[in-house]
Amino acid sequence: MLYIYPRTVHGYVLLWSCYSQPTIEMKTQAIMNFLAGTYSLLNNTQWRNGTQVSDPWGEKPAGLITYTRYGYMSAVMNSMEPDMRPPDIQWPPNTGGSTDDWALIGKTSLSYAGPFSLNTSVPLTKFSGQVLHGPVTTASIPRFVGQIQRRNYTVIEQDGEVYLTISVITTLAGARSEIWWKRIVKG
Repeated sequence: MLYIYPRTVHGYVLLWSCYSQPTIEMKTQAIMNFLAGTYSLLNNTQWRNGTQVSDPWGEKPAGLITYTRYGYMSAVMNSMEPDMRPPDIQWPPNTGGSTDDWALIGKTSLSYAGPFSLNTSVPLTKFSGQVLHGPVTTASIPRFVGQIQRRNYTVIEQDGEVYLTISVITTLAGARSEIWWKRIVKG
């Protein structure tokens, strides 16, 4: 909606001044622009039924999550621990590595991508809210495809760096994860 009204500034009368009231679409786009970028995985802490459990990616997790200002995202996470990275794995799969080696890679890797949006039914600012990943279009976990992954987010700006915390609650396993990322490229 556009508002037009006469206005006085420092003793001068301006004929007209106008501004538009921000819409929810404008607010969510501004937040998406703020979140846009690529973030590097720092760590992942998980709890099951209130007890902290070991990270599926071990002590040396690696990964990237990217958000675009156009509403797309992708995430990839895996372990960098040598005992979780069989050396005989090659691409294409039939050229190296045993079935057990491939199973280990599958257990210690996660990737998915698709559109993303912001959940406007919860309190939402550029520093906290809920991001909706999906419907997921491609994923290393087949049941992710077509689903919407709800993620609470918190952004912390400190010493010129931007950190993103993504909280995940999985009702099936009674698990909760808190994943920390550091922005490496502003989008």
